[in-house]
Amino acid sequence: MQPKRSLLKRVRRRLRPLFVRPLLAAATATLPYLYVAYMWLVWRTSRIEDRGYAGAPALRDRHDGLVALLWHEEVFSVPWSYRGMRPHTLANLGDSGDMITRLLELCGYVVFRGGSSRRRSRQRETVLVEMIRHMKTTPRVVYGVTVDGSHGPYHAMKPGGLLIAHKCRKPVVLVRTWAKRNWRLPTWDRMAVPLPFNRIRQYVIGPHHVPENAADPAVFESFRKRLEQDLERLAQQSLDWSR
Repeated sequence: MQPKRSLLKRVRRRLRPLFVRPLLAAATATLPYLYVAYMWLVWRTSRIEDRGYAGAPALRDRHDGLVALLWHEEVFSVPWSYRGMRPHTLANLGDSGDMITRLLELCGYVVFRGGSSRRRSRQRETVLVEMIRHMKTTPRVVYGVTVDGSHGPYHAMKPGGLLIAHKCRKPVVLVRTWAKRNWRLPTWDRMAVPLPFNRIRQYVIGPHHVPENAADPAVFESFRKRLEQDLERLAQQSLDWSR
């Protein structure tokens, strides 16, 4: 019985690329355009309420760049809702990352490719260095970082975005785009998909400046915890509004 199971596993492993790769190629070619069409409909039929977003370009220009932090649960709306800022962000190296990169670029993003939080840690460290170097040498860069992505834990802020802000001496803003009515997906982050004919609020809170002595791990960790709590409060505020 065991040899038969082993044979079936080998056959499935060999056949899987024959089906998966064409499907991924088709998804990469079509889904970004379907996303843009859907989000255009959502924005066109909804009332967009500003809660600090309109001031973000002036804030970016004043400080010659920003690092924007957000939770992963709103990542569906991110490519469309922040497209006016022409942000920079990170996508993974896998096949799904190709589709996400295409979608982001279609919305005007500059995309860096890196590993997931579970694998290829050296490549993630490399891309972080590249992002820091890019911000130091390029004017008015805005980085958008989902600080609990891409595998969680839910609403636990990872330090990468703050490290970029510290190394580049740029301020941090906390951002949130949230709809009154969402379809929540059964994913680890309960990703929110905004529905058409809606009310949508765009929050930008800040700037928050990384302490000058943040090279001290205790100071950096204290700052990280404070912003984690502030971002959690912002999320709760938007959830209370949408109920």
